[in-house]
Parts: sequence; structure tokens; C-alpha cells
Amino acid sequence: MVRPLLLLLSIINSSALHPAEATSPQQALTRAVDNLWSQQHDDGSWSSEQYAVLRSGQALTPFVLHALLGSTDSLSTENAEKAQLAMRFIIEHLDADGALGRSDPDILEYPVYSTAYAILAIERLRALDPSLVGIESEHVLSMRTFLLNAQFDGDDGFTTAMAAFGGWGFNIAQQPGESGHMDLAHTRRALQALRTMQSGIYALADYDLIYSYHAQQFLRVLQKQSTALAVQPLPESAETIMSSPFDGGFYFSPVVLAANKGRFDEEENQWRSYATATCDGILALLAAGVPKDDERVTAAVGWLKKYTNLDYPQGVPTDHPEPWGEAIRFYHYAARAEVYRALDFPPAERDALAAAVIKHQRTDGSFVNTVSPLMKEDEPLLATALAVVALTHCLP
Repeated sequence: MVRPLLLLLSIINSSALHPAEATSPQQALTRAVDNLWSQQHDDGSWSSEQYAVLRSGQALTPFVLHALLGSTDSLSTENAEKAQLAMRFIIEHLDADGALGRSDPDILEYPVYSTAYAILAIERLRALDPSLVGIESEHVLSMRTFLLNAQFDGDDGFTTAMAAFGGWGFNIAQQPGESGHMDLAHTRRALQALRTMQSGIYALADYDLIYSYHAQQFLRVLQKQSTALAVQPLPESAETIMSSPFDGGFYFSPVVLAANKGRFDEEENQWRSYATATCDGILALLAAGVPKDDERVTAAVGWLKKYTNLDYPQGVPTDHPEPWGEAIRFYHYAARAEVYRALDFPPAERDALAAAVIKHQRTDGSFVNTVSPLMKEDEPLLATALAVVALTHCLP
């Protein structure tokens, strides 16, 4: 009986790996959402079995929950209970500073990311049904305080002459003036979470919005546009700097230079703009309060409209030894879709993006990037949540 059982399990597992039949964006979204809800643990979390840094559930839970809550205008009774269970998991893992992702002293799970998505998930749940938000409200202010304190500014020993000034990174400053890992993606999420709280019961006074002006200064460092106030650091020498040539796009980090997936263009003597960074840059500008018709936004949108390959984030070299372009497939879909929704791109472009996503769906409703583990998209929970974000923002 052992061999037949093993054969049956093999057939079941292999069927989940095969692409699903063509379907509509809404059908694909529904199947992906159902798959994610089915993966929730009894304690309310979602966690990875293959990556230690995602194993506790502190990072994946708020991200997956936010994706799920964003995919619907209402929750069934069962899913409402599951959402509240996830919220309890999140609150139980906050530390004294209001940060999520730091309950294990040996493994930090992206505290800025995790805390930002916790706020976004709570506020999305409040929008769906205020009655579902209970004790979470008591903790939102502490989470906001953590994010504000995590911004690299004068209180942390950063001056306006430093490239990291005004941005966010993996965690709070390690030492005065030392950011550790920091980049555009963390900055975007922190800004979006803070922006979500700009109205209603948590609204900040005008004089408290200095964080957004500092953030805009950081974004100028990363954007290559005509009003740039900043200069790019050259590889291997942060002391040698250069003016940023105009093309409207964004690169990723002025501090962790190896994180720039567009790499350094030796001929142009600059860090390349690339698609995912430019999408993050647009969303970060909007979250920092920059109007849609501002030159900074329109310049970045112009770059994105010029580089329209949906299946590969243009600007990332295709001949690099490490396949970074393939590794961020679903991140690219999600970030581009969020821009398309935020700036009301034509329905035809959103339909084309949805079709690009759908072709990767497996028969069990999940998604996975098997090309490369560089960005952990070979973890189905992460890839599927990114696909849910993409499909959600592609729909009318």
C-alpha cells in the first residue's frame, strides 16, 4: 500500500505545480484568495517553512492579511473571524516600542515592513467593518510612533548631507548616523502606512508632517529628474559623487549600493533606473503627499510608460550572473499594478497586466516563482500574496 499512496501524493503535488487553465482576472483572484485563507494557521498567522526569517509569521502575517483585505469589499463571517484571529496574532507580537518583527532577538523579521503592513491591515479592516477592530486601535499609535522614530533624521544623528536622511530601512538606526540596510521599498511602506493615518481619528497636526518633507528629500536622492537636489554615490567610493542624469526613473538605494538591481552603467556613469524601483518611487511620492501632476510624478510615470515590458522589469540587466530580473517577477507585477490603479491607467493596460499574472497561476490557485530564490518568491505564500495585490489593482 505504500507505493500507491506515494504515487497518489506525487500526482496531487505535481498537479498543484502545473499552470491553471485560462480564466478571468476575478476568477483568478478568487482562487488565489481562497488558497491564502486556507493556509492560515490556527494561531492566526501565515508563516514560511522554508525561510527562517519568515518562519515566525511576524512578517508574512500582516502582508498576507493586508493583501486579502484589499481584495474584497466585504468579508464573510468565517473570513471576518480569521481576520480578527490574525489581528490578535499581530498585537500579541508587538514589542514595547510598537514594532512588529522583533519578538525573536536572534532573527529580526523586517520590523519596518512588518509594522507598516500591520497598520495598513488594521486600517483596511476598519474600512471594511469598524466593528471588527477592537483592541487593535489601542496599539496603532504606538506602531505609528515606531515608524516615525525609525525615519533617519536629525534625532538619529543624520544630517541633510547624508544620503539616508529622510528615508527608512530594515529597522531603526543601528548607531547615530548609521542606517544599516535601507532602501526605497522600506521607505515606501512606511510612508503608505503613515499616509493611511492622515485622516480620521489618528490625523496628525500640520506641524507633525515634517516626516513627509524629509522623505521627499530622500526621494530626490533616488530619482533622476531635472529638479534633483541630490547626487549619486559611485560604486566603491561613497566620497566620490556625481550629478544624477535626467530620465525620470528611480534606483533603489544610495546606501546599500549592491541592492541596486539595475547595477551601475559604466558607459553612462550612473546607477540605472529600473521598473520596480520606479514603481516604488511613484507610490512613495504619492504617499509623501506629492500631487499626481507634480513634475516628479509625471517624470517617473513617463519612464514607466516608456518601459512597458510586463514580464521583465526593464532597467535590470539581462546578462547579470544573478537573475535579479526574474527573481522579482511577482513584486514587479504587484508594484506596477498599484501604480496603474493609483494613477488610473487605461483599462486595456490593466487587463494586459492581469493576463500576464494569470498565466502563472497553478491549479490550486497559488503562484510561485521557480526561476530564482533570490527574492524569496519561491515561497508560495509570498508569491501568491503579491499576485493577489496585482490582480486586485488590475480590476476596475
